[in-house]
Amino acid sequence: MQKPLVKISDTIFPKDLPKSLTIILITACLLLGLASLRNGTGLQGWLNVIENWLLMLLILPTATAVVALPFKYRDPSFELKLAYYMGMFVALLFTIGKLRYWR
Repeated sequence: MQKPLVKISDTIFPKDLPKSLTIILITACLLLGLASLRNGTGLQGWLNVIENWLLMLLILPTATAVVALPFKYRDPSFELKLAYYMGMFVALLFTIGKLRYWR
């Protein structure tokens, strides 16, 4: 008996969250990261962009998912993907505040 094929979209997107909402969140994070090009020109500006992308798409969401690991231990039906995307949303809000008040 063959195993059913697993789509890449099934591994990336959580079941309980609409795919379009997830795509909008990722796109918003990518576009908001480009806003840091105003802080520098040339290589320095792109280093700021990469730093923002790492912060919004990797560091803060991963930290949120790691903090949520005890919930997964207690309840096996808990989806860590939802915690990851919640961390990405929090990182988006943090970056909006950072762009507004930090110069």
